[in-house]
Amino acid sequence: MIIRGLLDRSLSSTICIRGFAPIKELARISKANYKYQRKLLNLQEEVISNFLETEKYLFFPEVILSYKVKHDYTKKDLALTPLQLIENGTPFKSNIDNTKIRVKKNDYKTVFDVCQRKEISIVEIELDDTVLAQAIANKNHPFDRIDGNHRLSAAENLTSDRVVNMNVPFCIILAEETYRLQFNPATQMNEKVRQENPEKFEMVVFHNINTKTIALTSEQNLKVIIDDNKNFTDIELKEILGESGLKTRELITKVNPEIYTGIKHILFEQYRTYYLEIFSRLLKEGFSENDVVNKVFESLKEIDVLYTNTKELKTNSSFGLLTAFLYYHVTGNKSKFKFFKEWVLNNHIFQVPEATASSFITIFDKIAEQHVMVFVAMPYYGIDQVETYNQAYERVIAKIKANHTQVKIGLYPIMQHTGRTKDIIQNMLNEIKSCRVFISDITTANPNVAYELGFARSINKPTIIVKQEGDVVKVPFDYDHDVYKEYKKDAIHTLEDIIYDDIIAILKKEFGLIVETETANV
Repeated sequence: MIIRGLLDRSLSSTICIRGFAPIKELARISKANYKYQRKLLNLQEEVISNFLETEKYLFFPEVILSYKVKHDYTKKDLALTPLQLIENGTPFKSNIDNTKIRVKKNDYKTVFDVCQRKEISIVEIELDDTVLAQAIANKNHPFDRIDGNHRLSAAENLTSDRVVNMNVPFCIILAEETYRLQFNPATQMNEKVRQENPEKFEMVVFHNINTKTIALTSEQNLKVIIDDNKNFTDIELKEILGESGLKTRELITKVNPEIYTGIKHILFEQYRTYYLEIFSRLLKEGFSENDVVNKVFESLKEIDVLYTNTKELKTNSSFGLLTAFLYYHVTGNKSKFKFFKEWVLNNHIFQVPEATASSFITIFDKIAEQHVMVFVAMPYYGIDQVETYNQAYERVIAKIKANHTQVKIGLYPIMQHTGRTKDIIQNMLNEIKSCRVFISDITTANPNVAYELGFARSINKPTIIVKQEGDVVKVPFDYDHDVYKEYKKDAIHTLEDIIYDDIIAILKKEFGLIVETETANV
């Protein structure tokens, strides 16, 4: 295999080869060094794959690779180093991997170029095909990827004619990997050692590429395309950014973000990015294209009021949190939106450093979807009495569901079983393990209840302890000093009131399930 290009020094320092080659071939012969490179981002690779396959205005800057010119001085001495020979135009052949490097200088006589030169050097690297195939099979690719790893990785997996025939610009930075004899005092012998550290050189180049420039922000890139209706029609905008790009342009045309007060400081420099993200999410979830812009606009107005009137949010600058607020408001579930607002305020989520909207939404959805099961341990008074208690606790659960629709809560039936035979003790222990709230009725100091209470507390279950008023049986010392509340035996509603209030407190404090009284406010 042969690669050709122009030979020169970049910034009068680093010697490199610049040219064009098929992108899939460059991908085949190169690898990334993850000692200093970031791991591949699946989403970024997917974006680049779509770009290579469909982009109308297809262009990429050059892919940057490095190549180690190898020579073993213990086999053959050289008057000059391999790179010096190459720059002088002297043919070079590696005595390690048989790579041949030839340079041809084209002289333009008296015509000088902008660099005040009248010649250019064309370099040719010829890799031994057998050695190359073996190196690739052993994952010891001859070229290292310094910049362009996502582009090359995306191209590797694409098979369309468009990509197969695609040439891209490249820059190959040349380094040396040479070996000499060096005296080792420990062994009193001359030993062959590697002289240079080309990997260190690659790391420095990678660092310089990624830190010495300031990349355009997403907002700056979007402004170029979205705001220019003349050069980018709606049809072209949709081809580039999809339907969400069109909706972003429509909303920007509809309203100037200067009208906002509470969220203006967040949207000021990134409202296109903000709009594009929320439209992408909503359209992906099946929102109608016909009215999604109006829904987002109306929600923005109400959230702007929320931020203006809430001191904790007034100074918050989190782009992701604002997007999450908008997402829950637009989806139209008022109770879940209020639940989210209370979760943010009561748990000081507004103090969390900047995070993505997806992070806020994912975490909150898990909290909102968690199912709270309640286990009740109590003495057995008889079938009818146990059923009375079952009905009382079910009424409490029903009341919680009615008042706080966002909470998913249920009750393990007390001392009831239908269906196939179970190991009663093991089933009881499993239910205590999986419950989120444990209720213990210590009336009559029942030993079974004491056992279940001890087990629940040993695994740190949030516990509510109640007792019938007037019960004369002394509570065992182990939990005699625990806080418990008394209810009237002949007024079961007193038990229901106690249990309701305590479960609400646990849902708020233990699980972050904020269940304040529902209001009509945003």
